[in-house]
Amino acid sequence: MQKVRVFLNQQASQSAERDWQALIRQCLFRSELEFVTPQSPAQFDSEIDRATRDNIDIIISVGGDGTIHALIQKLAGKQTAFLPLPAGTANDLSRSLGLQGLRVHDALINVRRGKPKPIDLIDINGRLMATNGGVGIVADCATQINELRQNVPGFRKFMSVAKGEIYSLVLGSKLLQGAQRHEILIESDEFSGQISTPMLLINNQPSIAARFKVAPNTKHDDGTFNVTVFMHKRTTDFIASVYRIRQGVPPENDPLIRSFETKAIRFKCLDGKKIDFIGDGELLSVSDVFNVSLRPKALLAFAETVEQIPHFDYSKAGAVG
Repeated sequence: MQKVRVFLNQQASQSAERDWQALIRQCLFRSELEFVTPQSPAQFDSEIDRATRDNIDIIISVGGDGTIHALIQKLAGKQTAFLPLPAGTANDLSRSLGLQGLRVHDALINVRRGKPKPIDLIDINGRLMATNGGVGIVADCATQINELRQNVPGFRKFMSVAKGEIYSLVLGSKLLQGAQRHEILIESDEFSGQISTPMLLINNQPSIAARFKVAPNTKHDDGTFNVTVFMHKRTTDFIASVYRIRQGVPPENDPLIRSFETKAIRFKCLDGKKIDFIGDGELLSVSDVFNVSLRPKALLAFAETVEQIPHFDYSKAGAVG
């Protein structure tokens, strides 16, 4: 019998919209199920450690990218398979795995009939990231959203309504205030040099928050990650570039964007101060030097691999005589 442990984040933007326990019990009634609802980061870490000690076969996450981020720190390199159900705001990893558009039943059926696949993770100064991240205005936006979520009553409810559009709203507000540029020295096999940028992104999948397809050809299982550097000197040009990408225009059409695939990169902020690196929507590191490297096939994750069986409406079938 499969041993399945479900991590429920009650604070995630869509956690209250469904009876997740009932849905999961209905679909996985043949599995040995246990539900945990950690109330603090310390309890979260303790429950993950307990799950790995108990040799759990599968961990299911009901939450957003922040919940996923906490889990992958402990699941990397383990044989425990992982299913991230989309119950947050952006749900970037679930979307990249093909789970975002599925009914909950169809996503869960992968646990019984599917086979997990290994995906790459990215190491940033010792912290692991599954989706996208970076420095500059993208970090400023994520930091502001996290602060609003923690300090403004009702903001979590607003996020559940706005969903991924919340990132566009905050980004637009930041851009109107002007985009701060950072002087950065990059070292990698594919590109080395000093650049001035309002935003440097590290991408393990094509899109950020569904609509911002900044690395169209990047996959989380291709053995590399993408680096995208915006080198626009004028804020108006940067705004126009961000808008075009959000409208679906490939970033390679912009001569002021440098994009390449790599397995490792080191970059240093030359401004004389430490800056934030945000990944998976969480603060990963505050530093002036960032060492970024690939952890190939580090996580076993369920994706949309099971062929969906069509439902037959027997009420419309003719009687057999």
